[in-house]
Amino acid sequence: MNILLLVCPPYSETEKLLKVAERVSTALNGRITALCVRSEIAQKYYSPFSIQLGKVDKEEEKKVFEEITRILGEDVVKLSRGGELVSQVLDEIEKGGYDMLIFGDVDRKLTKKIAEYSHVPTLIYRRGEQLSRFLVCTDGSEHSLRAARFAGRLAKAMKAKLTLLSVAKSEEERSLAEDAIRKAKEALAEVSVSEVEEKVETGKVREVILAEEKGYDLLALAPRGLSKLERVVLGHVSLHVLEKAESNILLVR
Repeated sequence: MNILLLVCPPYSETEKLLKVAERVSTALNGRITALCVRSEIAQKYYSPFSIQLGKVDKEEEKKVFEEITRILGEDVVKLSRGGELVSQVLDEIEKGGYDMLIFGDVDRKLTKKIAEYSHVPTLIYRRGEQLSRFLVCTDGSEHSLRAARFAGRLAKAMKAKLTLLSVAKSEEERSLAEDAIRKAKEALAEVSVSEVEEKVETGKVREVILAEEKGYDLLALAPRGLSKLERVVLGHVSLHVLEKAESNILLVR
Protein backbone atom coordinates (compact mmCIF):
# COMPACT_ATOMS: atom_id res chain seq x y z
CA MET A 1 0.00 0.00 0.00
CA ASN A 2 1.35 3.43 -1.00
CA ILE A 3 0.60 6.11 1.60
CA LEU A 4 0.93 9.86 1.01
CA LEU A 5 1.70 11.77 4.21
CA LEU A 6 1.23 15.55 4.10
CA VAL A 7 3.74 17.08 6.52
CA CYS A 8 3.67 20.80 5.67
CA PRO A 9 2.63 23.17 7.02
CA PRO A 10 4.25 21.89 10.25
CA TYR A 11 2.47 22.34 13.58
CA SER A 12 2.79 21.42 17.24
CA GLU A 13 1.43 17.88 16.79
CA THR A 14 3.72 16.90 13.89
CA GLU A 15 5.67 14.35 15.94
CA LYS A 16 2.47 12.57 17.03
CA LEU A 17 1.18 12.66 13.44
CA LEU A 18 4.38 10.95 12.27
CA LYS A 19 4.08 8.26 14.93
CA VAL A 20 0.46 7.56 14.00
CA ALA A 21 1.41 7.40 10.31
CA GLU A 22 4.19 4.95 11.16
CA ARG A 23 1.75 2.67 13.02
CA VAL A 24 -0.79 2.78 10.21
CA SER A 25 1.87 2.09 7.59
CA THR A 26 3.28 -0.83 9.55
CA ALA A 27 -0.21 -2.28 10.09
CA LEU A 28 -1.05 -2.09 6.38
CA ASN A 29 2.42 -3.09 5.19
CA GLY A 30 2.62 0.30 3.53
CA ARG A 31 5.25 2.57 2.08
CA ILE A 32 5.18 6.24 3.07
CA THR A 33 5.90 9.21 0.83
CA ALA A 34 6.16 12.48 2.77
CA LEU A 35 5.01 15.62 0.95
CA CYS A 36 5.92 19.15 1.97
CA VAL A 37 4.14 21.94 0.08
CA ARG A 38 5.65 25.42 0.18
CA SER A 39 2.80 27.74 -0.71
CA GLU A 40 4.01 30.30 -3.18
CA ILE A 41 2.16 33.47 -2.24
CA ALA A 42 3.10 36.78 -3.78
CA GLN A 43 4.52 39.27 -1.26
CA LYS A 44 1.62 41.70 -1.69
CA TYR A 45 -0.82 39.00 -0.58
CA TYR A 46 1.02 38.06 2.63
CA SER A 47 -1.09 38.09 5.77
CA PRO A 48 -1.08 36.21 9.09
CA PHE A 49 -3.83 34.01 7.64
CA SER A 50 -1.95 33.08 4.46
CA ILE A 51 1.23 32.36 6.39
CA GLN A 52 -0.68 30.12 8.79
CA LEU A 53 -2.14 28.17 5.90
CA GLY A 54 1.12 27.11 4.43
CA LYS A 55 3.96 29.61 4.10
CA VAL A 56 6.91 27.32 4.72
CA ASP A 57 10.48 28.46 4.16
CA LYS A 58 13.35 26.12 3.29
CA GLU A 59 14.70 26.08 6.85
CA GLU A 60 11.35 24.94 8.21
CA GLU A 61 11.11 22.35 5.47
CA LYS A 62 14.58 21.06 6.36
CA LYS A 63 13.60 20.69 10.02
CA VAL A 64 10.45 18.79 9.09
CA PHE A 65 12.38 16.38 6.88
CA GLU A 66 14.95 15.85 9.65
CA GLU A 67 12.09 14.95 12.00
CA ILE A 68 10.67 12.55 9.42
CA THR A 69 14.04 10.83 9.10
CA ARG A 70 14.39 10.58 12.89
CA ILE A 71 10.96 8.99 13.40
CA LEU A 72 10.24 7.18 10.14
CA GLY A 73 13.76 6.37 8.98
CA GLU A 74 15.88 7.04 5.91
CA ASP A 75 13.75 5.00 3.50
CA VAL A 76 10.82 7.41 3.42
CA VAL A 77 10.53 9.19 0.07
CA LYS A 78 10.50 12.96 0.63
CA LEU A 79 8.85 15.26 -1.89
CA SER A 80 8.84 19.05 -1.96
CA ARG A 81 6.36 21.05 -4.02
CA GLY A 82 5.59 24.71 -4.50
CA GLY A 83 2.13 26.05 -5.20
CA GLU A 84 -1.38 26.04 -3.82
CA LEU A 85 -1.54 23.39 -1.10
CA VAL A 86 -4.83 21.61 -1.85
CA SER A 87 -4.15 21.39 -5.58
CA GLN A 88 -0.65 20.03 -4.99
CA VAL A 89 -1.93 17.34 -2.64
CA LEU A 90 -4.72 16.24 -4.97
CA ASP A 91 -2.39 16.29 -8.00
CA GLU A 92 0.15 14.15 -6.19
CA ILE A 93 -2.52 11.61 -5.20
CA GLU A 94 -3.63 11.37 -8.80
CA LYS A 95 -0.15 11.15 -10.33
CA GLY A 96 1.44 8.94 -7.70
CA GLY A 97 -1.09 6.13 -7.57
CA TYR A 98 -1.50 6.32 -3.80
CA ASP A 99 -3.86 4.09 -1.83
CA MET A 100 -4.24 6.34 1.21
CA LEU A 101 -3.71 9.92 2.40
CA ILE A 102 -2.78 10.96 5.94
CA PHE A 103 -2.53 14.54 7.16
CA GLY A 104 -2.90 16.65 10.29
CA ASP A 105 -5.89 18.90 10.86
CA VAL A 106 -3.96 22.16 10.88
CA ASP A 107 -6.88 24.23 9.58
CA ARG A 108 -10.51 23.14 9.24
CA LYS A 109 -10.98 24.95 5.92
CA LEU A 110 -8.01 23.14 4.41
CA THR A 111 -9.22 19.86 5.89
CA LYS A 112 -12.67 20.27 4.37
CA LYS A 113 -11.27 21.05 0.91
CA ILE A 114 -8.91 18.09 0.88
CA ALA A 115 -11.51 15.72 2.33
CA GLU A 116 -14.13 16.76 -0.21
CA TYR A 117 -11.95 15.93 -3.22
CA SER A 118 -9.60 13.16 -2.08
CA HIS A 119 -10.69 9.95 -3.79
CA VAL A 120 -8.55 7.62 -1.64
CA PRO A 121 -9.11 6.60 2.00
CA THR A 122 -8.14 9.68 4.00
CA LEU A 123 -7.04 9.72 7.64
CA ILE A 124 -7.31 13.13 9.27
CA TYR A 125 -5.19 13.28 12.42
CA ARG A 126 -6.50 15.33 15.33
CA ARG A 127 -5.34 13.93 18.65
CA GLY A 128 -3.41 11.25 20.53
CA GLU A 129 -0.98 8.56 19.51
CA GLN A 130 -3.14 5.49 20.11
CA LEU A 131 -5.56 3.98 17.63
CA SER A 132 -7.05 1.26 19.80
CA ARG A 133 -10.79 1.96 19.62
CA PHE A 134 -12.59 2.42 16.29
CA LEU A 135 -16.15 3.64 15.77
CA VAL A 136 -17.45 2.75 12.30
CA CYS A 137 -20.65 4.43 11.14
CA THR A 138 -22.86 2.53 8.73
CA ASP A 139 -26.17 3.06 6.97
CA GLY A 140 -26.11 -0.07 4.85
CA SER A 141 -25.04 1.71 1.66
CA GLU A 142 -22.21 0.30 -0.44
CA HIS A 143 -20.19 3.42 0.40
CA SER A 144 -20.44 2.73 4.13
CA LEU A 145 -19.68 -0.98 3.60
CA ARG A 146 -16.44 -0.05 1.82
CA ALA A 147 -15.59 2.15 4.81
CA ALA A 148 -16.32 -0.78 7.15
CA ARG A 149 -14.05 -3.13 5.19
CA PHE A 150 -11.14 -0.69 5.13
CA ALA A 151 -11.54 0.23 8.81
CA GLY A 152 -11.87 -3.47 9.62
CA ARG A 153 -8.58 -4.30 7.90
CA LEU A 154 -6.84 -1.52 9.78
CA ALA A 155 -8.43 -2.42 13.14
CA LYS A 156 -7.46 -6.07 12.74
CA ALA A 157 -3.86 -5.23 11.86
CA MET A 158 -3.60 -2.78 14.78
CA LYS A 159 -5.43 -5.11 17.19
CA ALA A 160 -7.98 -2.37 17.83
CA LYS A 161 -11.50 -2.84 19.17
CA LEU A 162 -14.18 -2.04 16.61
CA THR A 163 -17.72 -0.80 17.22
CA LEU A 164 -20.38 -0.50 14.54
CA LEU A 165 -22.85 2.37 14.90
CA SER A 166 -26.08 2.75 12.97
CA VAL A 167 -28.59 5.50 13.70
CA ALA A 168 -32.36 5.31 13.18
CA LYS A 169 -34.19 8.59 12.81
CA SER A 170 -37.19 7.14 14.66
CA GLU A 171 -38.28 3.91 16.34
CA GLU A 172 -40.19 3.06 13.16
CA GLU A 173 -36.89 3.02 11.26
CA ARG A 174 -34.98 0.99 13.84
CA SER A 175 -35.25 -2.16 11.72
CA LEU A 176 -33.42 -0.33 8.89
CA ALA A 177 -30.57 0.56 11.24
CA GLU A 178 -30.39 -3.02 12.49
CA ASP A 179 -30.25 -4.26 8.91
CA ALA A 180 -27.39 -1.84 8.22
CA ILE A 181 -25.48 -3.37 11.13
CA ARG A 182 -26.08 -6.85 9.72
CA LYS A 183 -24.74 -5.83 6.31
CA ALA A 184 -21.70 -4.18 7.89
CA LYS A 185 -20.92 -7.31 9.91
CA GLU A 186 -21.07 -9.34 6.70
CA ALA A 187 -18.67 -6.87 5.06
CA LEU A 188 -16.30 -7.15 8.02
CA ALA A 189 -16.42 -10.94 7.82
CA GLU A 190 -15.03 -10.60 4.29
CA VAL A 191 -11.84 -9.14 5.80
CA SER A 192 -11.83 -11.72 8.63
CA VAL A 193 -13.11 -9.41 11.37
CA SER A 194 -15.66 -11.09 13.63
CA GLU A 195 -15.28 -9.53 17.09
CA VAL A 196 -17.49 -6.46 16.78
CA GLU A 197 -19.52 -4.44 19.23
CA GLU A 198 -22.88 -3.23 17.89
CA LYS A 199 -24.73 0.00 18.64
CA VAL A 200 -28.13 0.96 17.25
CA GLU A 201 -29.25 4.38 18.42
CA THR A 202 -32.28 6.55 17.70
CA GLY A 203 -32.17 10.30 17.12
CA LYS A 204 -30.69 12.96 14.88
CA VAL A 205 -27.87 11.25 13.05
CA ARG A 206 -25.23 13.97 13.34
CA GLU A 207 -25.94 14.52 17.03
CA VAL A 208 -25.76 10.82 17.85
CA ILE A 209 -22.48 10.36 15.98
CA LEU A 210 -20.89 13.39 17.64
CA ALA A 211 -22.03 12.20 21.07
CA GLU A 212 -20.69 8.69 20.53
CA GLU A 213 -17.34 9.52 18.89
CA LYS A 214 -15.86 11.15 21.97
CA GLY A 215 -15.05 7.76 23.48
CA TYR A 216 -13.07 6.54 20.47
CA ASP A 217 -9.66 7.15 18.89
CA LEU A 218 -10.87 6.85 15.31
CA LEU A 219 -14.20 7.61 13.65
CA ALA A 220 -14.64 5.91 10.27
CA LEU A 221 -17.38 6.84 7.83
CA ALA A 222 -18.20 7.28 4.18
CA PRO A 223 -18.61 10.81 2.76
CA ARG A 224 -21.64 9.55 0.86
CA GLY A 225 -24.51 7.37 2.01
CA LEU A 226 -27.80 6.14 0.64
CA SER A 227 -29.49 8.09 -2.14
CA LYS A 228 -32.43 10.35 -1.36
CA LEU A 229 -34.79 7.70 -2.65
CA GLU A 230 -33.29 5.22 -0.17
CA ARG A 231 -33.41 7.39 2.96
CA VAL A 232 -30.18 9.34 3.29
CA VAL A 233 -28.56 8.57 6.65
CA LEU A 234 -24.83 9.25 6.44
CA GLY A 235 -24.10 11.21 3.30
CA HIS A 236 -25.77 14.47 4.22
CA VAL A 237 -24.16 14.69 7.67
CA SER A 238 -20.58 13.64 6.92
CA LEU A 239 -19.24 17.17 6.40
CA HIS A 240 -20.93 18.39 9.57
CA VAL A 241 -19.37 15.52 11.52
CA LEU A 242 -16.00 16.24 9.89
CA GLU A 243 -16.16 19.85 11.08
CA LYS A 244 -17.33 19.14 14.63
CA ALA A 245 -15.83 15.77 15.65
CA GLU A 246 -12.86 15.67 18.01
CA SER A 247 -11.58 12.19 17.09
CA ASN A 248 -9.25 11.24 14.29
CA ILE A 249 -11.36 10.75 11.17
CA LEU A 250 -11.09 8.09 8.48
CA LEU A 251 -13.06 8.89 5.33
CA VAL A 252 -13.46 6.08 2.81
CA ARG A 253 -15.16 6.53 -0.56
